[in-house]
Amino acid sequence: MKRLYREEMKRILRSRSARLFLAAAIVLSVYMAWVPVTFERYTYEENGQEIIIEGREALALKKQLQAPAAGEVTPEKMLTGLKAYQKNLTLYGDFYGEFPQNIWNSEILPYSKLVTRLHEVMADSESGLAPDYLEISEGDAYVFYEKCRSHLSDLMRLEQKNNADAQEIAARMYEKVEMPFYFYPGYGTNMAEYESMYLFLLMFLCIMITAPLFCCEYQTGADDILRSTKHGRKSLVLVKILSALSISITVFVFCMTVFQVISNSLFGWECRKTSMQILFSAVSLLGLNVGEMQNFLILAGFISMMGSVCFVLFLSAACKNTTIATGLTIATGFLPSVFYMMTGGKLASWFRVLLPSGGLGGSNAFLYALTDFEFLKIGPFSVWTPWLLLVVPVVEIPLFLWLTVRSYCRRG
Repeated sequence: MKRLYREEMKRILRSRSARLFLAAAIVLSVYMAWVPVTFERYTYEENGQEIIIEGREALALKKQLQAPAAGEVTPEKMLTGLKAYQKNLTLYGDFYGEFPQNIWNSEILPYSKLVTRLHEVMADSESGLAPDYLEISEGDAYVFYEKCRSHLSDLMRLEQKNNADAQEIAARMYEKVEMPFYFYPGYGTNMAEYESMYLFLLMFLCIMITAPLFCCEYQTGADDILRSTKHGRKSLVLVKILSALSISITVFVFCMTVFQVISNSLFGWECRKTSMQILFSAVSLLGLNVGEMQNFLILAGFISMMGSVCFVLFLSAACKNTTIATGLTIATGFLPSVFYMMTGGKLASWFRVLLPSGGLGGSNAFLYALTDFEFLKIGPFSVWTPWLLLVVPVVEIPLFLWLTVRSYCRRG
């Protein structure tokens, strides 16, 4: 069995396509971690000219300017930012058009994250519309955390007005969110989105390596010879399954470690202490900081990848040739994203939940589900979508492995 396993690993790793996909996974781990830094821009005016700084230097300057807001999010910090907003809105009317860039940098940027969250939770309870910044009073800054809870109730009433069960579940979840929040400048939503995109690409590369494992030997006739040896069908199918899982797990662990080290080193490891409620929405249902959110995304990505690899193993064992298996594998990777973006609604939500790759991709990705208030009905019960995206692939993994073994062993 051990010898068969070694030989199968060698066979997979010697193939040109597998080496290409593995190289792509490693290169992308560096590239995808680096790219968000290139989006950083810092603009200022000097002698009447606009000067733009990009990349790591821009990130360092912005972090320096936002340093006064770092740490615990207090009413005093929010009030400082709110006063700057209101003073400049009174002077200039809005932040667009002729608003001086240097004033934006020195007075608006430092506390912008905090004031944005204050502005969010002051939304009207009936319409859900946020007020004008000038309508927010100084006293509102001191009741920010109380308003977070009431805003969640208002929002759930608007978005889940026919689902009282979902409203109650959301309220119970938010009660566990630790307050006060914390903010450390640097890490932004771009970085989180690129981590989510890389998880999808990593999953896709792993399933492409897996796709030809069985059907390639069907096509060449090698499988007929292997079946006639003393090892038997069960040994052969188990070796192929173990080889595919070993490669996928090793690639995932190595590449995600590289990605995390690079991205957090670039943006600052202290940013991992930023509350998710400051980064995305003040009423995000889970009380996670950025570091915990990253780990949660990795866990969800790993589960989705393993479920997808197991599903593709089944497809490979069931298909007669690599063309069909590869086509179905590509559909497995992209169909949940395409279907969810094009159709939306409950049908699309269930479709992405039931396919193991449904938590990775575009707008259907697990990252966005974490910041959403979507609940799906299972009989009389309501379940928050991220829980389903975690649990369903875990249930499907042994199912698809059993189907793989059954399909291979029953093949004539």
